[in-house]
Amino acid sequence: MPESPDETAAGAPRSYAAAVTAQIGAPLGGALTAAYLHGSSVLGGWNAERSDVDILFVVTDDIGERAVERAGEVLLQAAVGCPGRCLEASIVTASAAARPAPPWPFVLHVGCSDGEQVLHGGADSPGDPDLLMHYAVCRAAGLALAGPSPQTTIGPVDRRIVLRYLAGELGWGLANAPENYAVLNACRALVYLRQGRIVGKVAGGRAALDDGSGPAGVIRRALNQQQAMAQERTAAQDAVAFVRAVAAELRAAAAAPSASPRA
Repeated sequence: MPESPDETAAGAPRSYAAAVTAQIGAPLGGALTAAYLHGSSVLGGWNAERSDVDILFVVTDDIGERAVERAGEVLLQAAVGCPGRCLEASIVTASAAARPAPPWPFVLHVGCSDGEQVLHGGADSPGDPDLLMHYAVCRAAGLALAGPSPQTTIGPVDRRIVLRYLAGELGWGLANAPENYAVLNACRALVYLRQGRIVGKVAGGRAALDDGSGPAGVIRRALNQQQAMAQERTAAQDAVAFVRAVAAELRAAAAAPSASPRA
């Protein structure tokens, strides 16, 4: 089950995401088939200082260029009022969502770069590997803002692909993100590896503390950073060692010849 975040904290991203979905409906017209809130807003542990608002929009395959252009304008305008750190929103076609596969194509993506909201067009990119995890999270816990349940719209992603992605994400986190990002992603990756559950960063950290699957001091430090009770910092050596060990475990599991359930 998703962690139950503070009621007020949970309400802000959900109300905001519903408003953005309503706003984007006009430029997309009848092309919008579904929209899902995902990320920490639904998994739990959302914090305005540390968390993004993550939305996945699904549109018909025949969406026109002008509709995409206008949707991008709406998303950039809406990002100004984001209650969290950043608006992370992707628009994908119905066929791409129904059959998730490399290179993970998308129509449009708005996200953050150096603190600024930026827009990326799918026509200019081979794809976005992050989408595979967005699909998996939506299927596990996504909140439908429009359209049917995510399990109806989004197809499953192979577990081995998810494990390889998580291992790569841990390496990226150590190189580019603060300590809490890498450590808590390692904790939540262990929950997925061992239990098949997708949880948020805070829930992953607490699970690792409960079952002793990681160094308690490192995890408590990361939880304090994630919940804005301590300053974010570069990963210390004890954190680096833990994250690298988890990444190695994920890669080994992905390469194993065992059965591969889907997420």
